[in-house]
Amino acid sequence: MPSKCHERTGPKRPTRSRAPSETHLTSLMQFSGAFSCHEIFYLVNMLFLALQIVFLLLGVVSANSTGLTDDVTWDSHSLLIFGQRTFILSAEIHPSRIPGSSDIWTDIFQKVKANGFNTVSFYTSWALHYPTPDTNGGEGDFQQGTYRDIQSFIDKCKEAGLWMIARPGPYINGETTGGGHPGWVGNIAGPLRTNNPNYTEAWTPYMTRITKLIAENQITNGGPIILVQAENEYSESTNNNIYMQAIIDLYRANGVVVPITHNDQHAGQAGNFSPDRPGLGRVNIYCGDSYPQGANNWAQVQSIYYSAHQAVAPSNPLCLAEFGGGFLLQWGSVSPRGGTGYEKYSNFGGLTDATFEEVFYKENYAQTTTIFNVYMLFGGTNWGQTAAPVSYSSYDYGGGINENRIANTKMNEMRLQGLFLRVSRDLLGSNLLANGTNYTTSPLIHTAELRNPDTDAAFYFIRHDASTSLDLTTTQLNVTTSQGFKLIPQSGDLTFDGRQSKIIVTDYVFGISDTRILYSTAEIMTWTTIDDADYLILYAPEGQTGETAFVFDSEPDVDAGDTVTSDFADGILTLNYTLQGSQFVRINDITVILLDKATAYQWHAPLIRGEGIFGDFFSVGSNETVLVSGPYLIRTAFLDGQTLSLTGDLNGTTTVEFIAPSGVSKLRWNDQEVSTSASDRGSYVATINGASIRIPLPSLTELKWKASSSLPELDLDFDDSDFVVADLTETNYTNLPPLYGDHVLNSQQYGFYGGNLIYRGHFNASGQEIAVKLAVQYGFAGGYTAWSNGVFLGSGQGNSTVSLSDDSWPISNGMLRAGADNVLLVVQDHTGISETNSNGGKEPRGIRGYALEGGNATITWRLQGNQGGAAKAQIRGLYAERIGAHLPGYPDGSWSDASPLDGIKSAGINFYRTTFNLAVPDGVDFPVRLSITPSDITSNFRVQIYLNGWQVGKYINNIGPQTVFVLPASILRKSSLNTLALSLWSLDGSGATIAGLELVSDGLFSSSLSFEDYSVPDYDQQKGLRPAGKYVDLL
Repeated sequence: MPSKCHERTGPKRPTRSRAPSETHLTSLMQFSGAFSCHEIFYLVNMLFLALQIVFLLLGVVSANSTGLTDDVTWDSHSLLIFGQRTFILSAEIHPSRIPGSSDIWTDIFQKVKANGFNTVSFYTSWALHYPTPDTNGGEGDFQQGTYRDIQSFIDKCKEAGLWMIARPGPYINGETTGGGHPGWVGNIAGPLRTNNPNYTEAWTPYMTRITKLIAENQITNGGPIILVQAENEYSESTNNNIYMQAIIDLYRANGVVVPITHNDQHAGQAGNFSPDRPGLGRVNIYCGDSYPQGANNWAQVQSIYYSAHQAVAPSNPLCLAEFGGGFLLQWGSVSPRGGTGYEKYSNFGGLTDATFEEVFYKENYAQTTTIFNVYMLFGGTNWGQTAAPVSYSSYDYGGGINENRIANTKMNEMRLQGLFLRVSRDLLGSNLLANGTNYTTSPLIHTAELRNPDTDAAFYFIRHDASTSLDLTTTQLNVTTSQGFKLIPQSGDLTFDGRQSKIIVTDYVFGISDTRILYSTAEIMTWTTIDDADYLILYAPEGQTGETAFVFDSEPDVDAGDTVTSDFADGILTLNYTLQGSQFVRINDITVILLDKATAYQWHAPLIRGEGIFGDFFSVGSNETVLVSGPYLIRTAFLDGQTLSLTGDLNGTTTVEFIAPSGVSKLRWNDQEVSTSASDRGSYVATINGASIRIPLPSLTELKWKASSSLPELDLDFDDSDFVVADLTETNYTNLPPLYGDHVLNSQQYGFYGGNLIYRGHFNASGQEIAVKLAVQYGFAGGYTAWSNGVFLGSGQGNSTVSLSDDSWPISNGMLRAGADNVLLVVQDHTGISETNSNGGKEPRGIRGYALEGGNATITWRLQGNQGGAAKAQIRGLYAERIGAHLPGYPDGSWSDASPLDGIKSAGINFYRTTFNLAVPDGVDFPVRLSITPSDITSNFRVQIYLNGWQVGKYINNIGPQTVFVLPASILRKSSLNTLALSLWSLDGSGATIAGLELVSDGLFSSSLSFEDYSVPDYDQQKGLRPAGKYVDLL
């Protein structure tokens, strides 16, 4: 039964809003006569701003809207969905960061929803949907059933009951190659991300296509999208404002009616494009970005968000569009090498573990944040050369769901916070009254007081004043209640053991009974009403004491057992207790469940689906929940007569306890009946067995490997006639022009935007040549190797701060063929196209300078990268990739029997293939990774990893940090043969050896998740598109 806190105030079923082109914009244009569209939007913004100022002066609280829909509105406190205040607790997830099947997103979204979140924020990448300007006749590539299937991504998110914030760009950053810009965009004349007409012409087709898709999936049309962001981390200027306004105009013209947001990278201090400031490019809701923890040490919380918000966007709710769920790691940024590198954040005791969430996220709520997006919650993988140079293969980011889809203890903490925020609507209308160290008896403790002016409910956010402190501090708190001033707890102390934070409530009303909590020193996890009875869950760290006071008109009946004391005086019932395991206290028709925090981490409050198109959304679709403890993950919950049906995952044999409506005494777990027994505290208990199987992982040292060189281009007689002739003499990369040489060799200008590049330079030697000069721009941690007539010259490579090598390689007479054709071979590994914070995003890749010292020979160049150009993203530049040797089914019978553990004997590239079966049964989730044992760090070599034709990782031995690579479940075959391939590139003349290879697992989970082998065209289906391959002697 719904309770007062949850009552709907808006329409149950959304109505379709009018597109602006139908009424609003038309009327404005008719009225304005000669006004331009930019001027109209400016006048409208100024009108709204003036009205807001009047309302503030008059003390009138009014919800703002876009004027195009009332389904999503806002005021200075929060967002309102269908008229209901809603805390937006959002998880950043990117559809492009898992390759292969789009079905895997169901798993991610259900884990997000089950752990307290109600929203997903997502980027879409222009580069992936428009690898060429005219992809699919200008309609882009949104192929169904793939990582490009944005509609499927949205549909699966809605099915999970999650709202969405769309962030289409056109620039997204996100540590993805080009910041989401396609590689070809840098070729245009003029700067990017301005009102440059060439740039506008470039982004318009993509933005038109993606915004129409977004508009179709807005809440007004029954979809989950409630907010749409314009651009990304962008600052104002005269030209920038015009560009920003053009994006907003396009959104509205294509049917976007929900609020438009912007995220300001300056922690919300700069006010760029705030609606409370004049000028073009004003959005509806202004947001900030902040990553306060950094990469090395525990930091002090930042207390700037509230004051900055009041200064630059007071009419808006406080919105943090990106707040660190972890932090970015770059090549070589962790020592020693090992894991993904991101363990330093997410592991217990890590910089952004659950303790970080407890302290830093609650601090944000204390500063009145009500739109809060965690970046990243699930980072995924930079597969297929999609990373920017500042990132590497893993984009785990230290998120609550790791790269291999495991929900870690960070998600338990977020479930506690999310469940509290969704039922504590009074918090969303509260004002920050004051903060400081004068609320408590200890000056070491900091408190922020938020109070709702309408209900007088108050929320005290308490932590160590020095949030870095590891001290054990006890204190008492001065609070103001409806019963006067009180020092709480009245018996005992509040305890803060190092980095802990608490939300202490006063005059908090809950349930169908409208029971008032006068105060509680234990935190509220959640409350719900089941039948006509209210349930309240309180928690605190194990061993700490709690004191909770309730207001009653008359003395209630209390059944507290032996571990809880109760006292009733002057209309106040006070409970005192020590948190240990779980304890149930009955007060009339109210059940109070007391949990220590570790036990609270095991409790869930899954939603029972309601009716209508938003039946899976809390509050607007359903308020009905059950309470369940035990499972690692609960995906769905249904009531069917006397049976509670749950689906989810277990990480072992689990004791399950549940509280459901009367008459529900049976349990079905993943469609299997489970025996239950009634407990003596009104719940039912069951034991569910975990998966009892053992899945052996194949030994990579014992598998049969086949090997071939992947550098036939070393042969002087290699036919490079199908390579692209590189003879351009002009470039629009005017900020980084060629350093020397007659021709422009930038790979982007020849249609090659990612992966390995192969240059072959032909010249007629005079015999006087003494050296080759090469300047190669490859991005951070990139590299190259050069040969003259098949003889190794040398290699150059960068690191996390070096993106270019400028070298001179001596040539001896024995390397030349005087009077004949000579060949320079340059193989480059580039690490992605730069984002716009590096050289404005216009940073070329490939050879930026070349010259022969001595003699007067002229070099003519041919270049190869993606076979077939940019649209063939999976047909990369190495010979083995071009012929399809990375694909399942490639005929490698003529190849040598050799393992990557045998190594390569000289500078160059060998390619290795093997196959294995995994045999994972239905009902089991078995995440797998490839682990590479690091060789001595002085050995300069690189490995690219391919699974079933997908390039899923890049290992750089001498740079690191990553040594363990996810084999994504979306492409890993559970019931058919897998093909694993590796390229081994030694940049040293002495060769290189991989020290060890092993398949490892993140664990075994019994699961309701259904896995089907994802198949794409294998070699037999693709061979007609590829050149015929041949065996090449190993190097």
